[in-house]
Amino acid sequence: MTISRRRAERSLKQKEFVQDNKEHRMFYLYVDGLKTPIFTYTSHGEREIDDDLLTLMRRELRLQTNRQARDLLICPMTGEDYVRWLREQGILLR
Repeated sequence: MTISRRRAERSLKQKEFVQDNKEHRMFYLYVDGLKTPIFTYTSHGEREIDDDLLTLMRRELRLQTNRQARDLLICPMTGEDYVRWLREQGILLR
């Protein structure tokens, strides 16, 4: 199952990721106005995110499964849910 790059980018922006307009489309997670080490990027050339790209994004986003990544990118997982999960895993400090 593929995910539209545009849909994924919109979802990231809704979840407090900020786009850094450089060579690739870099998205950094901000929490309470502070930039975190959590990031991912999308390529200018790809219109769809396939399972291989999803796996790469999952690792960048520090998620455990492609299902979690898919939920984050197509909206069942809210930004608050994501940040809470990162904190529960000890990836982000409180």
